[in-house]
Amino acid sequence: MRKFFGKESMVEGHSRQHVELVYQCVQKLREIMPPFYRGEFDILDAKVIEMSILETKADEVRRIMEIEFFKGAFLPFDREDRIILAELVDNVADMTQEAAYGISLSRITFPPNYKDDFDELVEEVIDSIAVLKDCIELLDVDLGEALKKAHEVEEREIKVDVIERRIIKKLYQSYRDEEFGILRLIELKAMVIRLGNIVDRAEDASDRVPIIAAKRKG
Repeated sequence: MRKFFGKESMVEGHSRQHVELVYQCVQKLREIMPPFYRGEFDILDAKVIEMSILETKADEVRRIMEIEFFKGAFLPFDREDRIILAELVDNVADMTQEAAYGISLSRITFPPNYKDDFDELVEEVIDSIAVLKDCIELLDVDLGEALKKAHEVEEREIKVDVIERRIIKKLYQSYRDEEFGILRLIELKAMVIRLGNIVDRAEDASDRVPIIAAKRKG
């Protein structure tokens, strides 16, 4: 797309940097889950701190973007939506950090027979954010492809919901079968919901893309 203001290219670069940091934050879940499974909470806590550093960096980039918007980057009709989009993408990192803190604070013994379920959920979450990342990066390159990615995020959110409900149903059955007590049920259920909420936040962000596309086409 043709650039009318020099500031736009700068903000687009910050936007790519921002979503990359958010994606790296979500990828940290792969490093957080194994020590949680093994009950190695010192290692887990260190990984959560690493995630927090990434989330803080993403916040800093978002604030830089907001300053550039204030200085006049993008046309007025586009500016508000871009600010909202940046905030919604940032919410993905916030939710990921919340999920990680919840896992860290739980201090429960993880039931080994749930490892595959949680691994599947975490991978689907990460893959969904990868699609959101592609969507944001395509926004200033190919609106049509960005829209396709936005719709894919919606489809992935539905898939994650199915996995989330399946795991929660299994957790309640394990509780009824007295495989573990109420505390572990509550903590594990909360973890599943928070992990699913990461993709809900991604869908919120992707929902803004069709609005931006429609205004540009209009």
